[in-house]
Amino acid sequence: MKKTVSMLVTAALILALAGCNGEGTSNNSSTGNSKPNSVSTDKSSTGISESTDNTSGSDNSDVSSNSDSSPESTDSVSESTDSTPESTESSSHEKPATDPNNQGGEMSGSVLVLDDGRAIDLYGGGYERGQNYAETLNQLKSLVGDQVNVFSLVAPTAVSFYLPEDLSYMAGSEWDNIDHLNGFFDGVIPVDAYTELSKHTNEDIYFRTDHHWQPLGAYYAAKAFADIAQVPFAALSEYETVAMEGYVGTMYGYSDENPLVKNNPDVFTYYKPKNEYTTTYYTQSLTDPYEAGLFLKSLEDTPVVSWYLVFMGGDDEVAHVHTDVGNGRKLVMVKDSYGNAVVPSLTNSFEDIWVVDMRYFEGSISQLVKDEGLTDVLFCMNSFSATGDNQYKLADKL
Repeated sequence: MKKTVSMLVTAALILALAGCNGEGTSNNSSTGNSKPNSVSTDKSSTGISESTDNTSGSDNSDVSSNSDSSPESTDSVSESTDSTPESTESSSHEKPATDPNNQGGEMSGSVLVLDDGRAIDLYGGGYERGQNYAETLNQLKSLVGDQVNVFSLVAPTAVSFYLPEDLSYMAGSEWDNIDHLNGFFDGVIPVDAYTELSKHTNEDIYFRTDHHWQPLGAYYAAKAFADIAQVPFAALSEYETVAMEGYVGTMYGYSDENPLVKNNPDVFTYYKPKNEYTTTYYTQSLTDPYEAGLFLKSLEDTPVVSWYLVFMGGDDEVAHVHTDVGNGRKLVMVKDSYGNAVVPSLTNSFEDIWVVDMRYFEGSISQLVKDEGLTDVLFCMNSFSATGDNQYKLADKL
C-alpha cells in the first residue's frame, strides 16, 4: 500500500531550491606524444542530467545494491589517437525513457524515503545558476585556448531515475536544467552522462543509503566521457572488483535515522585498476608534495558511513595520478566529490590525471594547464553543484 506523502514536501522543495551550499544534498593505445588538435564543437545543447553531492568532507554513497544483477562487461571503447574527436555533438536531445516504479514514500528528515528503503534527495533546479556555470566554463576555455579541450559532465542523481512517477511533482527536472545550461556553452564540450546511466538503471548505479552514485555509475559516466574524448577505455573485467557488504551511508543521518534506510544497506562495490600508476598528493595551494603510490585508500578502521573515502581519502588534497598509458593525453578534473569515483575508471585513458576540488582548490586551473602541458580539462560534478551555489566558487579558480 502506498504511503501518503507528508506536508513536508513544500518545505523540502524550498530547501532543494535553496540547495547546495555544499555539493549536493538539496536539503541539508596510441603512444604518440603529440598534443591532440582541438575538438570541434557546435553550440547545440546536449541533454544531460544532474547528480547530488554533499558538502561535507566525508563522501558516501546511495544506490540499491542487489548483487544478483551483475554489471555488463564493457569492451574497450575508443582507441587513443593523436588527434581529438571530430565532433562532440550530442546524438539526441530527447530525454531517455525510464521505467518509474509505483511504490510510495514519505518525507523523513530532509529526504524522501521510498517504501523499499531507498532515500532520495529532491532536486530543485536553478536555470540562472546553470547559465552562470556555463559562462564560467566558457571563460576558462578562452583562457586555455583552442589546443586544450574543455568538457562538462554534469552528473544526474538518483532522483532522475528512481523517483516514482506518482511523486514526480516533488522535484525539478535535472534533464531540463542540464540541457538548458548546455545551450550556453561556447567551445565547451558537454558529456551526456544521463543517457548512458539511463541504460543501466536495473544495476546498482546509485546507492540507496548515500547521496553519491555507486562506483559502477561513475564507471558508466566515465565511459560516456571517454567516448566523446576519444581515449581508450578499459572493460570492467580489466579491474579487480572489491565488494563490501553492510554499507549505510549519509542518507541514514539525513533521514533522521529512518529504520527503513538502515535495514536496507548497500553493497559497496568499487574497482581497482590493474595498470601501473603512481599518485602524488599536494595541498590545495599545490605545495608540499608527497607520493602515496595508490589513488585508492585503505578503509581499515574507517567508519562504515565513510567508505566513500576510499577515493583519495576525500577532498582535502590535490592529487596527480601518473599512469603507464603514455598516449600524451593529460587531464585535469575539476570536481565535487562525485568526481572522486570517476578517476579510477580513467587510469587506462590518460597519461596524467590531475584532480582538483571546485570548492577548495587555491590555485589557478588555467595556470596548471599551462605549467603541466595539459591537453584536456573535465568539469565533473553533480547537478546540485552545477546549478547550485557551488558553481560560484569556480570563478576565482580560473
